[in-house]
Amino acid sequence: MGSIMVPPIVLLIALGHPVVLHLMVFLATFFGLREYYNLVLPHSKWIERAVGIGLGLILSIIISFGDTKEIYPFFVIVLLTLSVLFMVTSKDLSSTISTMGMALFGILFIGFLLAYVSLIRNMTNGRLWVLFLITTVWAGDISALLIGSFFGRHKLYPKISPKKTSEGLVGAIVGSIIVALAFALLFIPRLKMGSCILLAIGLGIFGQLGDFTESMLKRSAQVKDSGTLIPGHGGMLDRLDSFLFSAPFLHYSLLYFFKETL
Repeated sequence: MGSIMVPPIVLLIALGHPVVLHLMVFLATFFGLREYYNLVLPHSKWIERAVGIGLGLILSIIISFGDTKEIYPFFVIVLLTLSVLFMVTSKDLSSTISTMGMALFGILFIGFLLAYVSLIRNMTNGRLWVLFLITTVWAGDISALLIGSFFGRHKLYPKISPKKTSEGLVGAIVGSIIVALAFALLFIPRLKMGSCILLAIGLGIFGQLGDFTESMLKRSAQVKDSGTLIPGHGGMLDRLDSFLFSAPFLHYSLLYFFKETL
């Protein structure tokens, strides 16, 4: 089912109004946050999960549609809200610090990082760059899986992800480079080959780091998948993890190092 969803998603981004992409990010953020809190705070009160999801969604909206100056006072509101919330709801204060930390991490890890996809869409030629991000990161994920399955011999970090191998990581980078070069040749010819390769390497590495971070969360919670939203393919977080660090990487790379390609 996961592979069936790819063409419609790409078509919606390629042909749809910018608001369509923002709405997709908003929905993905909602489902991702819901899975996250069910994963790391399964016994928390509903109000604690609801507040975390709500704050994460508001942060996503501010980044997508608001002025970046509004983020700083909002972070004050986030810390104040969480402080008051857990003052009221916490019965065992010995676990309050860790619970607050996990709540805040979810807001930043999903609500903040995923909104960078919307920021990329807001840039000049943002539609092409979002598609560049998606195709390159997905190519890295698929290549890592295939190369790791057939040629993987050396474990990369078994404490967090026993199945991931060094060969899989190399495969992710190579696959990202090949697809990024093909995409740039067809749709972004002004992107120089060297710049394209550097972006692809970064996207491949940061995509795998996002995957490892989510694996760390699942390993800590002792579950295989983040959820059951997509039958046979896990939850929303399982599909989003590779974009959580790669999207900010692409955004800042384009903003500060490759302005001429916009």
